[in-house]
Formats: sequence, structure tokens, C-alpha cells
Amino acid sequence: MQGSYCALCGQQDKEVLRPFIFFLQEVLRVVFELDGRAYKTTLRLLTRPGFLTREYFVGRRVSYTPPLRLFLIISIGFFLIVSVVSTLRSLQDTMGEAVATQEAPAPGEAEGPAAEFTEVSEIDEDFADVLEFTSSVTLPFLDEQGNYNLQLLLTAQVRSNLEELTSDPRDFIVESLEYVTFFMLFMMPILALLQQIILVLCRRYYVEHLVLTVHNHAFLLLMIFITMVLGIFENVTLAYIGVVAEWLSAISALWIFVYLFLSLKRYFQLGWFTATLAFSITSILYTIALAAGMFLFGMLFVIFA
Repeated sequence: MQGSYCALCGQQDKEVLRPFIFFLQEVLRVVFELDGRAYKTTLRLLTRPGFLTREYFVGRRVSYTPPLRLFLIISIGFFLIVSVVSTLRSLQDTMGEAVATQEAPAPGEAEGPAAEFTEVSEIDEDFADVLEFTSSVTLPFLDEQGNYNLQLLLTAQVRSNLEELTSDPRDFIVESLEYVTFFMLFMMPILALLQQIILVLCRRYYVEHLVLTVHNHAFLLLMIFITMVLGIFENVTLAYIGVVAEWLSAISALWIFVYLFLSLKRYFQLGWFTATLAFSITSILYTIALAAGMFLFGMLFVIFA
């Protein structure tokens, strides 16, 4: 032993026969890094583009949260705020439905089951290709009856999601945000590869592009998180809170573009012209890749969500 650690294997001399509350505190400390590293890292992430990636590769890693863990910690907070926003919108919709029930039309009017059948027929007409695709899905390891049941299930699920999307797109989008982390995890390696191809003359390793991409996506997710929080206060008229929230939202949107540009310029030490050209090409390819990925993600979400 040297101090409270073993000099051979590094294990800490720590008593484990303790009340459960101590283990719960330890889990929270390890996951959220409540020793201060997470707060310090988040501040650097928000204000200093490319700084954390540079510190990571020059060897100063102990003082900051590792890139992937940082992304996952922010994801947890993102899930929480999405859940809160979804709950608030559900309460708002419930209150709206209560008011609509009091103003319900008299029997025999054009509301009710007839309107529902009309809506379903409109869904079938507008999204015929999507429904036709789900009606033709077959799996080789299922028999004919099993594939038929699968087609019924998928078609019913897709029709339900499409009805929700067309009736209230805002709530549908908020619910889909819960899956944005999985989409980002899938896209980050692809986007890092595109960045390496564009900046091939910099002769940097792929892992450098990947870590920078993880940090930038953690920043992006955190800014979406902040924007959603500000969005809750935008409709508040008390003491100009709504106006301030709108201004902060606009500044946050502008800072996202400035931050991503500066992170590319500072980490790879590019000149202004080269950085602008590289950022423009990267943004275009990012947009194409993200559009394709979001389309695929949206199709899968509509079918399986």
C-alpha cells in the first residue's frame, strides 16, 4: 500500500460493508462526476470551441470528463427535459380537449365517427406508398400466417403514427426527440469520416476527427437542451421573461454555427480562408448525410415507434 491505493494493481483500500445509501452516493458521483469535473468540462464545452479535444490529445485528460461519457451525461439531461416538455404539452392538450368537449357539436353533425373514417381514408390516400410497403414486409423465418400478422401489426402502427403526425406534428416531433441520441451515435462515426476525407491534407488520425465530432455533438445536444428550456419561458409575459428567452434562443442558434466553425479552425490550426472553405464543404456534406440519415431514421421511427 502507498497511501490508500495498492502500488501494484491500483485498487483503492475502501470499506464496502456500508449502508446502501453510501453505494447510491458513489454511483451518482461516478456517473455524473459530482466531484466538479462535469461542471468544469461543461463550461469549457460551451465557451471554448475545440479546447476539450486539444486537451484530450495533449494528455491533459484527468481534469475533464471523457468525451463519450460527457455525451451520455448530457443525453440523460436531454431525456429529462424532453420528458418534462412532453408532460407539459400533454397537460396542455388535456385542458384543450376538456374545453373542446364542452363545445362538442350536437349529434348528427359532421364530427365524430364519420370524420374519423374520412381522416383514415385521407391517411390511406396520402401515404399509400408507405402503407403499401408495410403491407408487403415479410421475414424469411416466419410462416405465411406469421408474416400476415406482422404486416397487420406494422400497418396499424404506421397508420396510428401518421394520424398523430398529421393531427399534431409538434407533439410527434417532441416525442421523436427522445431517440435523437441514438441517431447521433449512429451518425457520428460517419460524419467524422467525411471530415477526415475533406481535411485529408491535414494528415490527422481518424480518432482525432472522431473525438472532435463527439465533443461537437455533445455541444449541439446541450444547446438543443438549453433552447428547449428557453422555449418553455418564451410565452411568459411576466417581467419581459418571454422577450429575454426569445433573444437568448436567437443568440444560442447563432452561437451553434460560430462554435462549429471555430472548433474546426482552432483544432486543426487552419487559416481563415481554408477554415471557411473546409467548413462550407463540410457543412454541405454534413447536411446531405444528415438529411439521408434523418429520412431513414424518420421512416424507421414512423414504422416502429
